[in-house]
Amino acid sequence: MISGTIKAMLTGSFMESKGGEIQFPEIKASVLEKVIQYMYYKVRYSRGNQAPPEFEIEPEMALYLLMAANYLDC
Repeated sequence: MISGTIKAMLTGSFMESKGGEIQFPEIKASVLEKVIQYMYYKVRYSRGNQAPPEFEIEPEMALYLLMAANYLDC
C-alpha cells in the first residue's frame, strides 16, 4: 500500500477498519482526488521497464499536495 496512514487506519484498531470508510475533512476534494490519481499512477507504472509519462501537477496545487502527502505518509 502506498499510504502508511491509510494502511494503519484500515488495518489497525481505528474505527475506519471496522467500517471500511475513511474521511479526510481537512483535505480539499480536488487535492485528495489528485493524490488518489498519483497513487494509481505509481502502482500502474512502478513495474514497467519503460519510462512513465510525466505526472502533471498544477503549480498552484503543489503546496497542498505536499501537505496532503505528508499527512497521508505517501
